[in-house]
Amino acid sequence: MFRPLGLLLRSQRRALPRTLPGRRGYAVDNSQPVSTPQSEGNQDSNNATPSDSPNTAESTGNFRRIGPHLVEVTVPETSKHGNPVRIKLDYLKLRDACTCPRCVDPHSKQRNFRFSDIPRNISPRSIQWKERELVVEWKTDINGFDRSHVSTYDADSLHRLSWTPGSTRHKRHRFFWTRSVMERLQHWITYDEWMNDDTKFARAMGVLERLGIIFVKDIPDSREMVEKIATRMGPLRNTFYGMTWDVKSVPEAKNVAYTNQNLGFHMDLMYMKEPPGYQLLHCLKNSCEGGESLFVDTFNAATKIPTHYLELLTELKLNYHYEHEDQIYVNQWPVVEARKREENGQTQWVIEHVNYSPPFQAPFKVSNSPFLARRLREYQRALSAFASAMEKEHRIFELKLNPGECVIFENRRVAHARRAFNTTTGERWLAGAYVDEDAVLSRFRVLDRDYPEWSRVNLVEFLGHNKQQAQTEQTERTEQAQQAQQTEQAQQTEQTQQTEQTQQTQQTP
Repeated sequence: MFRPLGLLLRSQRRALPRTLPGRRGYAVDNSQPVSTPQSEGNQDSNNATPSDSPNTAESTGNFRRIGPHLVEVTVPETSKHGNPVRIKLDYLKLRDACTCPRCVDPHSKQRNFRFSDIPRNISPRSIQWKERELVVEWKTDINGFDRSHVSTYDADSLHRLSWTPGSTRHKRHRFFWTRSVMERLQHWITYDEWMNDDTKFARAMGVLERLGIIFVKDIPDSREMVEKIATRMGPLRNTFYGMTWDVKSVPEAKNVAYTNQNLGFHMDLMYMKEPPGYQLLHCLKNSCEGGESLFVDTFNAATKIPTHYLELLTELKLNYHYEHEDQIYVNQWPVVEARKREENGQTQWVIEHVNYSPPFQAPFKVSNSPFLARRLREYQRALSAFASAMEKEHRIFELKLNPGECVIFENRRVAHARRAFNTTTGERWLAGAYVDEDAVLSRFRVLDRDYPEWSRVNLVEFLGHNKQQAQTEQTERTEQAQQAQQTEQAQQTEQTQQTEQTQQTQQTP
């Protein structure tokens, strides 16, 4: 394994526990009932009856009572969650998580009780494991629920309860990359596979969640294809640009993207309250000189600057605006959205989003405070360090999209840029679309449920999209691009000859 990738894997070892191929050997024997001293008459001797004493820690094999409000449960491994986990659950939290038909309507999936309805002193009358399910009968249950109410929790649901605050929406499995890593890991899927092969689609979406960028190839030559590709992920995001939009060089453009100029690293629509989560760019024509696309993993760059700079970037809020005759959009975002997490006695930053778009940055608000003046210079140093880290050559992945290819990337993680291009040597035309983050996260969760194997990608297999295969695909792409350019040049030559012949014919008396 080459050195940059080895360093990356070591730095990401904790961030990606479920991608690692190794699994601990751990067995939980649920075949035998747990027997504990009884505190209630007529209670089944197989049930675990907790003590009412807050100082009692009563072991029952797969769980133990800790005081009056907590139980510690050892949850066995599952196909979706690889390793057993020991968690402490408050009885309020456990009762709130009940999804039996009485608590959650099986058709509408809506709850029939409120969290505030649960008695604060709720406690279990009995707890036991039955065929890999934790079965709980409640004492002092919600008003209207009698002794016949039983809550059951399978191992997967208990694993979900063990997630840390901030991850309840969906556990994001990030895999940070540099240019050399992306050259090895770049994931291509054909249009037909994307639209018609659910397994390969799930695999591609798994890579998109980890890397923040994937590619689709062999797309039919049609302007409508970008909408079809996007809606496989979720509904289109409508903006004042339209449901879909075109990236072409036009005179007096209102957006630098619609010129042939060099376009630096940025993210789209930072001037909106809810920037789109994912962006698609489908190449229809790209025969001119230049116009290469560049991508960088800003999460990777953010982790390579000093920690105090990263913390400053979570404080620094930049103003963004888009002001033209028909639209005025204004918003403000911190450069980095992150939260602190304590793990093994160490504080780690977990990055959620990056917001970075210099072309649309608005002026700072004026302040005469000496403290803010000093602070502004500290912010500038931090931002300069971040920009420098992003623009390091070894972090930039560059390619020139060919007609029939589409890139899909996470807008608030992967910054994109474009080299200048010469419109006199050909034409460049991309069709674009946006999909909101909520829609894509929903898709991730559905695929996680229906295709759990992609949520536990073996890291060796993940790297198995090896360099040789990537080089083969790159060679094929280069040959296709050369053939397309030769064909277009031949057509231009033929058109020029026909024009000259027509002019000569007209000049002949």
